[in-house]
Amino acid sequence: ELFQRTVRSLQPQQSVTLSSDMLGEFLPGTGMASVSVSNHGGIDLPALLAALDRYPYGCTEQTVSRALPLLYVNKLAKSEMLAIDPNVEPRIQAAIDKVLTRQASNGAFGLWSVDSAEDMWLDAFVADFLTRAREKGFAVPQKAFDITLDRLKNYVANATDVKEDGADLAYAIYVLARNGRPVMNDLKYLADTKLSDFKTPLGRAQLAASLALLGDRG
Repeated sequence: ELFQRTVRSLQPQQSVTLSSDMLGEFLPGTGMASVSVSNHGGIDLPALLAALDRYPYGCTEQTVSRALPLLYVNKLAKSEMLAIDPNVEPRIQAAIDKVLTRQASNGAFGLWSVDSAEDMWLDAFVADFLTRAREKGFAVPQKAFDITLDRLKNYVANATDVKEDGADLAYAIYVLARNGRPVMNDLKYLADTKLSDFKTPLGRAQLAASLALLGDRG
């Protein structure tokens, strides 16, 4: 699949002409052009939504990567005056059901089966998706959801050191805080004494968001 993108800045009263030669490098009948005008810099929302819809893969990480944004796709599409997808809800529910078939009895998730369920960041990623899906009213079995959060909680409670860049630990804390789970003591300890061990801006942002969600907005 070939994808081309052009970004231009338009001055007041300036126009752009679209013509069929834009698709000259494509086989007849196989090309599609979309145009977006926005003040959001280089974020091409219509193209991103189209690429998301064509995402072809199916491991747990890839399934969630596609399904989690679908929770918000129709809201985004409406804001950009794009067509609403009437089939998005069944696709999200199918993704929920699919990843839950790969959950081990300890709450962990495997990429293709329960046999590979040993990645804490993946567990947090799936838990984040399931959390947001529940917030949107999708059906997530309570027992499966509880053991997912229990696994994250046990990991946080036993984390005396920040491993690698701390991405998995920060993500686990954020998901637990979003669900109102009692992790404040562990979180305060890590934020006060180990903050420099969290190497990514996202990890530090997740710690900050967790503190805010649990009432410590300062």
